[in-house]
Amino acid sequence: MTTFTPSIYTLPSIPLPSNSHPTATLEEQQETESLISSLFGLLPPPAQSENSTTTLRKNEHTQFLASTFFKLPGKFVSLDASRPWLVFWSIHSLDILGVALDQGTKDRIISTILKFLSPLGGFAGGPANSQLPHLLPTYASVCSLAIAANSGSQGGWEQLKDARQSIYNFFMDCKRDDGGFVVCKGGEVDVRGTYCLLVVATLLDILTPELLKNVDKFISSCQTYEGGFACSQFAFGDPSDNETRASMAEAHGGYTSCSLNSYFLLSSLANLQLKSLDENYPVKIDAKAALRWNVLQQGESIEGGGFRGRSNKLVDGCYSWWVGGTIPVCEELIKREKKLKAKSQGKMNKIELVDEEGKEDKEEDWVDEIPTPPLFNRVALQEFTLIAAQQEAGGSGGLRDKPGKRPDTYHTCNTLSGLSIAQHSTKHSSNIVSDNRKKFNSTNGLPPIKPISENGGWINEEERQIARREIWANALGWIEDENDELIVGGKENRVNTTTPVFNILGLRLKPFINYFYCQEE
Repeated sequence: MTTFTPSIYTLPSIPLPSNSHPTATLEEQQETESLISSLFGLLPPPAQSENSTTTLRKNEHTQFLASTFFKLPGKFVSLDASRPWLVFWSIHSLDILGVALDQGTKDRIISTILKFLSPLGGFAGGPANSQLPHLLPTYASVCSLAIAANSGSQGGWEQLKDARQSIYNFFMDCKRDDGGFVVCKGGEVDVRGTYCLLVVATLLDILTPELLKNVDKFISSCQTYEGGFACSQFAFGDPSDNETRASMAEAHGGYTSCSLNSYFLLSSLANLQLKSLDENYPVKIDAKAALRWNVLQQGESIEGGGFRGRSNKLVDGCYSWWVGGTIPVCEELIKREKKLKAKSQGKMNKIELVDEEGKEDKEEDWVDEIPTPPLFNRVALQEFTLIAAQQEAGGSGGLRDKPGKRPDTYHTCNTLSGLSIAQHSTKHSSNIVSDNRKKFNSTNGLPPIKPISENGGWINEEERQIARREIWANALGWIEDENDELIVGGKENRVNTTTPVFNILGLRLKPFINYFYCQEE
């Protein structure tokens, strides 16, 4: 371990301070500290032990996921409107663990998910003949098809291709003038819906100016004084005055993740001088404040190094992804801000590679940037997963919120996703994006989406192709630094690499997005 990523076992275990006035919140905090520190006291460090209690027990987790894959206990009736999520949590977890599905199981997944495709556009949380389409299960359904489906005639992708226009129409039905989206007809407005919509629209190549209008302003207005983001925003005074907006609630890990991931997707179209978009698109957020808020959510040693979702709240395994998984995105947004500022000041510090004919080839990353140390303790987060988030050895398997809680597929999925982020150093590479731009073939593509309003589309075909190229090139711009891989407890604990922003493996993302942008492998 290093100075910047010390093991929890080398740090003092000091209770968090209190004002000595007992409250229910304080009692829960003290109980959590006691449970986690006791586990760390009982179990040996993963890096030094071959004991099965301190390794990632992949077989047990696979069995746990398999136990509810085809048949659910009666208590799951409360999740009847979350069936695409149950599928996604399970198959993405198996993907991260490196467990391959047989074709028969994949066919069942495809058949099940397609039954949720609504004739109104979008996917419902259950059978489309009995439930309304909803933005959140639309994301879960599309990502499930990216993982399990294929481009064959009955492989699921073709059916999704045929539904692009109806999905777009559903998205526009959800859109509000302030840039927010209701999650379903008559539903609430919050940034979870914005994130799910933008990921799907990005993957399916259905982004238009009318869909993007004011979305950046909505997201920016959700940022709180803490630096994180709240669920929504409150507009007051003159609705046309974008200055009179404020976040609706306190900063939260899930909403912050959705906001920053959404802003990453929007900012792929920044600084292109596209006449179809507003002049200052996208409006600025405070990426440095967001990064500060995210890194400060990592718990102390007595909390096992897990992440919490709100200030002064309890650590929870799911925020390994919601908060930990957002840190690489914050880093990229800050890098983009620096490059934009340097460009505006005429101080671009870069290397231009020149080919044999003297033509500019590509732009390298800045050479005068000092490599930054890890922005969160990758070792501690892995130890939290192995020690505190796993069920006891020999149990049912699965991962949990924290000791004392039961495992479930939601926490299994998001904790494993966070573990992947902690093990693998994934960065967004300007070189990869530049190479992608050169590979992009604008003559290939599916029929353009028909906008709802008369002037809702791209101003001309040239701008549409520029937007498509930039969106595709940036989506596939994430790369893993294999030299910076850090596995606590040995190689047997290694999991596959999930992609920031999208939260599916890169080997799933690339063929899926290529299919809808009609690009070569």
